This record gives sequence, C-alpha cells and structure tokens, in this order.
Amino acid sequence: MEKGLFPSTPDDGELLLKNMASQVATYQVKYPIEGIGISVPGIVRKDGYMVTAGAIKPFYKVNLKEKCEAAFHLPVVLENDANCAAIAEQWLGNAQGIENYIVVVLGTAVGCGIIINGKVYQGAHGAAGEIGWSMQGPLDYTHDLEDDSWNFTSGVILGLYNRYYQATGQKISDARLILDLVRQGDVLATKVVDQYYDDVAKGLLNLICVFDPEVLLLGGGISANQEFLDNLTDRIEKIKRHHRSMNQLKNETIADIKPCLLRNDAGLIGAVYQAKKMK
Repeated sequence: MEKGLFPSTPDDGELLLKNMASQVATYQVKYPIEGIGISVPGIVRKDGYMVTAGAIKPFYKVNLKEKCEAAFHLPVVLENDANCAAIAEQWLGNAQGIENYIVVVLGTAVGCGIIINGKVYQGAHGAAGEIGWSMQGPLDYTHDLEDDSWNFTSGVILGLYNRYYQATGQKISDARLILDLVRQGDVLATKVVDQYYDDVAKGLLNLICVFDPEVLLLGGGISANQEFLDNLTDRIEKIKRHHRSMNQLKNETIADIKPCLLRNDAGLIGAVYQAKKMK
C-alpha cells in the first residue's frame, strides 16, 4: 500500500479538488485505476451530498461525489470517515466475523461508525454516529452548548487542548505535550488528563449500554498509544466496578473495548473497500 499526504488542506474547495485530481493522475501512470473511494468527515448522504464536512468548510452543502467524478473522470464513492474505519475493521481488522459492533475514532474530534447486522447504520439523514454532538455535564445556557459536547471534551485535540487552556490559560501545539507533563508530575496537567479519561470512558460505556455491541473498537492516532489505552482501560474497569448493573453484567452483556487492528489507516482502507465494491 502506498500513501501520502498534503502539507496542508487549502480553504479553497476548487484548489483542493485540483490537488486531489493531480494525485489521481499521478497514480494512474503507475496503476490501472477503476474507481476512487473517499473517506471524509461529516454527514454524507447516499448520493454523495455533503451536509457537513468537519473542518473542511469548502465541502459543506455540495455534492462532492459529482464534483470528484467530474474532476477525476472516474466513478467515486464517498463515506463518512468513521464509517470507513468500521468497514475496514470488518474486512481486515478486529471485527472480522462480527455483525454488531461500534468503532469510535478519537481524533481532532470524535467520530463513530455503527454496524448493525453486518451493515453500516446510516440513520434517516445519514447522520447516525454523530456522537460528538452529545453533551456531558450541566448545561450552561450563557454560552454555545456545543462547547460542552463530546467533541470538545473528548476529542484528543479539542478535548485535551480546551481543557488544558481552560485550566492554565496556556495554548499547546501538540496533545502529547500534556501527557509528557503528566509524566513530569505537573498537577494541572494530571487533573486535566484524569477528567479526560473519565469523560471518554463514560461516553464509550454509554454507547455500549445503548447499542449492546459485541465489541467496541477504538481508532484514530491515539489508538496506537499503548499508555493511553492502558490508562483508559483502567478507568473503564473502575467505572464498571462502581456501577452496580454494569458490574453484575460485565462478563455477559458489557462488550470489551479494544483498539482497531488497522489503527490510523482504518479510514483509508475502508474507503478502498467501498471502491472495490463498485466493480
């Protein structure tokens, strides 16, 4: 498998499409490309219309499938990035042979792919899995309630950045720096990360209680961090022990939480699988 990246994502949608088309043309010189699969953040309708597109603002309210097919001169299939991760894990990862499971991607924000009876659950409007909008804690109507959503409390970048900034007034360039401060014994960083583990663990267990999956898989760059996974697992087990019903059913109905086998490549691989199915 070959992969690469753009140094930055331009704010100009047409320029971004042009850059993507240039990459497609480069690979067409080396490979017989029959179709393109695209993993994209946001709410994607079945016809390729982007209701939202995460941080890629130029792709809001456009039919990205039509634009890409016009630019690439190839058939294109689009899917939400968390759904792509879930599809990839069923194809080649830790969900092989499993029909009911959830993949949660902890990245800048929080994404979620829900598989029910072997198929991606899209919801009525293609918006199923937008768990990042769910709210935690008391509601403060004096400010935008989205600032209290799971995206802003539990996304690796948004969650840790925002928490640390609120606690210290200091901005950081990389969430890993907060984990480094914890290792150094920094009191505020330790408090921020401790609350972060609580909120992520609560959110994951809430999903398990609602959907009763066979397994819940964690994806995103943080899923490759064994220290993070170990600490999160400890926090999840602590919550189970102190929750009467979960503790009673932990070996019967409460699903295990594991990392995605394909780690941060799951979204890309899921997009490839969607393209293969177009044949």
